[in-house]
Amino acid sequence: MKRRGPLITLVLTLGALVVILSLNDALIPNQPGAAEAPAPAPAASSADATGDDAAGAAEFPDEAVYAGQDASGKVAVAVAIKGDRAVAYVCDGKSFESWMTGVVDGGRVTLESNRGPTIDARFNGKRVTGVAADGDVQYAFDLEKADPPAGLYREESSDTTIGWIVLPDGRQVGIKNTDGTLTPAPRLDPEADTAELVTGATR
Repeated sequence: MKRRGPLITLVLTLGALVVILSLNDALIPNQPGAAEAPAPAPAASSADATGDDAAGAAEFPDEAVYAGQDASGKVAVAVAIKGDRAVAYVCDGKSFESWMTGVVDGGRVTLESNRGPTIDARFNGKRVTGVAADGDVQYAFDLEKADPPAGLYREESSDTTIGWIVLPDGRQVGIKNTDGTLTPAPRLDPEADTAELVTGATR
């Protein structure tokens, strides 16, 4: 009988070893620490996506006045709230003014005048932000609460109406309207003068 040469024996031995290792890998389960595909992140629920909206806007207090200047500093704005009614006044202290009335719906107030200007604003729990529009001109504002003597004042006689906005820092902006002629309002003394403190129910 012929003997196998050393080379043939070596080849057969290596082949058997490869077969054994292949079977071993197939039978042994995944080793600890082996990388696994990460589980997909859970999709955001609709409740999470709309959580902020669901909270809802803050509602106006039953009675309050908010006053300030627009972002450009050109006009002063005051909004007086009482229940579901509102009165607003916008003026530049020189030659422009507009009185507006409107309604309160939760945390939103909309006002308009019979001459065109309008206001659309919202209450965020502390301040009132919105836009006063006069045709194509818009005045964005952010108003703070105006506790007396700050606030909105009005005085009327047979031919003259005067409106004042007293800002929380004490500054005054107002217009004197005499038969349609507009001039800067005189200085108001809230404690002594006969001007009426305007509320949302005024006018």
